[in-house]
Amino acid sequence: MSFQLPNFLNWSLLNALRQEMGAPLAASFVPDHKFRDIELPVLERLQNNGVDVQFDEVEVLSDGTLAYKGYRVLLYIRDIMSIGHQESMPRYHLAYCRTLDKMRRNARFDRYVVANGDSGRFQVNVIENDVKTQHVRLNVCQNCLDEIHWNGFDMKMPRDGRLTLVSKFSLPDFFKKYPRDLMAVKPVHSSDTAPLNVYSQDWNEISERTKRQRGYRCAACNTMLRQTDSKFLHVHHRNGQKYDNRDSNLEVLCIGCHAEEPMHGHMRALREYQEYVERYRR
Repeated sequence: MSFQLPNFLNWSLLNALRQEMGAPLAASFVPDHKFRDIELPVLERLQNNGVDVQFDEVEVLSDGTLAYKGYRVLLYIRDIMSIGHQESMPRYHLAYCRTLDKMRRNARFDRYVVANGDSGRFQVNVIENDVKTQHVRLNVCQNCLDEIHWNGFDMKMPRDGRLTLVSKFSLPDFFKKYPRDLMAVKPVHSSDTAPLNVYSQDWNEISERTKRQRGYRCAACNTMLRQTDSKFLHVHHRNGQKYDNRDSNLEVLCIGCHAEEPMHGHMRALREYQEYVERYRR
């Protein structure tokens, strides 16, 4: 059953009462349809098309892997010029490796996307005459495998051996060893057993040995500093944990490059820094 409402503007008694009250007619009613996009939960977005990120949104964990809003993630370039053979495509990253460090120093980190699916296929934008979105298979970054020493991977290995390990790399195996959900991971240390973030007693020996093994050369700017000038060369803990002296966590940097690391700006006030700049960067 349905019925049509009468037109009350044609009702003389109502119009007389409205005029007596001095009540004006209301403006025409137009429904305001404003829609707000529903944002999917972070984990769902990470496991589907990924999330565009800025560098300061990505956290480097103590084991060298990467995290975003409480989840361990992979990092890759979304925009590519063309689809080629898998070997020629950009790699995806699972750790803060030398490649990402170089990209950060060159201020190119805004080109990256985080995701944590385990299919090995990633959504990319192919930019040719127009932009086409599709899912493609990418290889893992070898520098990342070297960073976490995955199954004994080492960049010093013969090329064939490295490619074999890359071809056998499995994201499900990676996330089994390094779980996605960081909140669900039981901490290695409690508040009582956590080690103090201080240098080990043999740090001076470790530092000197590391400089010698790496040819007294800065890993960032490639400056060689031997003999008396080796005082300008520092050994930096990449994850910020001073007691973590794993070779993969140690990076040899000149004081100029060391001062550019996050939370190391205070080094610019050191006399040693000023002396280095005068001698090598003028």
